[in-house]
Amino acid sequence: MALLNKYRYIKHSQLKRKPIVTIYEDVLSGERKSLPRGTWVDDRNVIILIRYALEIKLQLREGDIPKINRRLIKQYKLFGALNRFKSEKKLIQFVYANKYDEFDFSRVSPGYWDINSIKSRLEYYLKKGNYTIEDIPKIVKYDKLVEWGLSNPLKRFNHSPYRLINALYPQKFTPYQFRKIPQGTATKKSRLKKHFFKMLTQENIAFRNIPKHVNQEMLIKYRFSGALDYYQNSPSRFIMDLFPGSFNIREFNRTNYYWQDANNAYNEIMKLIEENQIPQEKIPVYFTKKFLQENDLHGLLHEYNGSPIEIINKLFPDKYNITEFQRVPNKYWYKRENRVDALRAYCKQNDLGRNQLTNLSRAYFKKYFPRFISILDRHYDSRIYNWIKEAFPEYTFEPEEFNLHIGIDGQRCDSNEELMIHDYLVKNLRNAQLKSSAIKFINSLERETYIPDWVIQQQGQIFIIEYFGLYQSKRFPEYTKKVNRKIKYFNSLSDYNFIAIKPDDFRRKGFKTIRGLLLDKGLKLYPVSTLNSI
Repeated sequence: MALLNKYRYIKHSQLKRKPIVTIYEDVLSGERKSLPRGTWVDDRNVIILIRYALEIKLQLREGDIPKINRRLIKQYKLFGALNRFKSEKKLIQFVYANKYDEFDFSRVSPGYWDINSIKSRLEYYLKKGNYTIEDIPKIVKYDKLVEWGLSNPLKRFNHSPYRLINALYPQKFTPYQFRKIPQGTATKKSRLKKHFFKMLTQENIAFRNIPKHVNQEMLIKYRFSGALDYYQNSPSRFIMDLFPGSFNIREFNRTNYYWQDANNAYNEIMKLIEENQIPQEKIPVYFTKKFLQENDLHGLLHEYNGSPIEIINKLFPDKYNITEFQRVPNKYWYKRENRVDALRAYCKQNDLGRNQLTNLSRAYFKKYFPRFISILDRHYDSRIYNWIKEAFPEYTFEPEEFNLHIGIDGQRCDSNEELMIHDYLVKNLRNAQLKSSAIKFINSLERETYIPDWVIQQQGQIFIIEYFGLYQSKRFPEYTKKVNRKIKYFNSLSDYNFIAIKPDDFRRKGFKTIRGLLLDKGLKLYPVSTLNSI
């Protein structure tokens, strides 16, 4: 600590002569691309460079140092230091140890503000200015509270200094002790305009830039809160009424509060539909995330979790099926109820009743609705009957209805080849417990669920066996890619022995090759001679 303090207090003239400062200047000038590797790991470099940038390059006053932001840090190539300390506050408190406390920073951590912390900060600044609690109505105005870093608490109390103070000190003061807007200002447009232009001059805002730069916080700061109340706290309504015909609602930075009103969202969507002459039946096709972003509806997207589907379903309830949308994000299908609703909607739309459900297959969807293929492969391991049974619990299905292959022990298999391998395992395994399609494995890296063909427990060991019947098929390239992900995943499981059986292992050489694969992995099988007598 003593060594580091040396760098915290050395004079600027000494600071400039440090070798790392010379390198840093080369980075700022563009002669070097970046600082040497490991620069920010060295505590001395952190103190030297941050002090040099803030005190010498930027010439910040002592009270302004805690107010630096990410934009400034990025501009002065100090992002490596921020990455190490994760926040501006922690970085500054390290460089300037024991110099700044929580109240000196313009921003505090999420969840910091409660009644006690608000009161602590307020009383800290009162004491610092030699004020008492009784002085609050005289000196605590909106501007002063913002200056003291209390803008966030102000928002919680509808930007009202009195409401904030009354929450901290209930019934101690009356509203009349606090400065109010002069009578009549809130409703007389001529005065409002004059005061508004004065605000623009002080803030150096051009008239054309009003929608982008004049917000609720600024209007309240300049004592327009009475007028805002009249316009339901909407800056856009206030400004458009004050200057009719000068601005369009779309020019304004619409707040989350604006989009929480479903009527506003509906009006904006209807405008888009009319402007682009979109037929009602084509709405799910046109309204993609990209389309909404291109039309500057980022706030609307944010309010509905970035999902055009949620927006359309909210504004036009029960009008469109999920299958009608142009794009559906993969994460949408992670919810079981969404997959169930989608299959039921598709079947209803195509008049597929109970008797037609058993005719559905992977090949059917590949031909008539390919978008379901990825759902089937990713979430049901290509087993359509599992999806159908999940989506239609009101029906009872028999294996024969899906043309399923049933083993000698009654187990269902997906193909004739899988059936033959299954029966072979049932006959050949010695003192083993065989389970088929009974255990799920989740590959969190690929966000896929795997259900192995067979899981075998024998003499304290567990074996996973998979038959990949379509491996390297030119017709199903995605199947092969998934097989490779499965093999990599199962081989990574330390508690299991994995055995992969591929088409060539079975079709060309029969059970001889399969037997060799099983024995090589340590499975115990009946001798061939014994099998002949069973």
